Amino acid sequence: MKVLVLFGGVSTEHLVSCRSARNIIAGLREAGHEPLAVGITEGGEWLRFLAPDEDIDAPDWEARARAALAVAAPQPAPPVSGNSVRDFIVQLAGSEPDLVFPIVHGINGEDGSLQGLLQLADLPFVGSGVLASAAAMDKVTTKRLAEAAGIRTARYTVVQRDELEAEGAGQVARRLAAGFGLPLFVKPSNGGSSVGTMGAATEAELAEALAFAAGYDRTILVEEHVNAREIEVAVLGNGPWEAARAGEILLNEEVAYYDYEAKYFSTSAVAEAVVPTDLAPETEAEIRRLAVETCRTLGIAGLSRVDFFLEHGTGRILLNEVNNLPGFTAISLYPMAFAAAGLPLAALCNRLCELALADYQGRRRRSSHQRRGE
Repeated sequence: MKVLVLFGGVSTEHLVSCRSARNIIAGLREAGHEPLAVGITEGGEWLRFLAPDEDIDAPDWEARARAALAVAAPQPAPPVSGNSVRDFIVQLAGSEPDLVFPIVHGINGEDGSLQGLLQLADLPFVGSGVLASAAAMDKVTTKRLAEAAGIRTARYTVVQRDELEAEGAGQVARRLAAGFGLPLFVKPSNGGSSVGTMGAATEAELAEALAFAAGYDRTILVEEHVNAREIEVAVLGNGPWEAARAGEILLNEEVAYYDYEAKYFSTSAVAEAVVPTDLAPETEAEIRRLAVETCRTLGIAGLSRVDFFLEHGTGRILLNEVNNLPGFTAISLYPMAFAAAGLPLAALCNRLCELALADYQGRRRRSSHQRRGE
């Protein structure tokens, strides 16, 4: 099949998306598919990528893409036109894809925005639809839905940006510290890869963290600190779902939190994803069950990574968050987990394409029934 890989994006996770795309393209080629690639620049321009695969995660990938386009088409290309979203995508890709593999992380990539565009284009795509993508991307929404389904989460509260503007970050921090105690973790509700996230051990740090998170989102999640192991489960399927063996994020003494830098840019092994981990069999079975139940609750399709805390001392299992478009870099847990389960990268990419087509057919049947009034 011709598989259009969309990568890049206008978000803080732009480079991570490029690294994921390079890995996915390699997997698709190995599986016998024909990858097409379109990158979204940090300025929001959609750009056909004809350069070598290894250039896709270069810091200057955009310049290399433009140079390759100039060689392929020496004359200036006419403006992209057409009468539909589908026409726009097909012209950019150079030919009509059989399906789309969007690997645009972060805002406007995995929050339902891009998924809505692809749905309007009437193209099959890997991953969840609009509602599930939006719900999984928003941490507060995920927690509220999980709680309604009986899935436990860490104790939390929500702060709005306008509260900070009205009361001042210092006053809000004092109120939260009095009610929740310290330390606390502060996160933008709508964001990924721990971007904008800070831990706070003092009121001053909490005020700083609130102001920092408010720069990324108007809704801010404030959570109790949980002294716990960080357990992550890769999940595959549209329902029924298959949970791979649980993995664990191991940190050394150099870092206190598995943040954006540790996830994607560590060169000193400050963090390591281990699959499988040494959980007791009954504990792992329960975590994997909860991961599947979380996907069922949110309506996840295709792929997701469901993250948990396993609290030291109590053994409590607490849902942390859901990543409905997990990283596919060489050090990402999602492809590692399924490789350990006997589904290497090429087979995993192929399976995700199959799931995308199945989900598309399911949505088309529903649309057809609606048109007929059934």
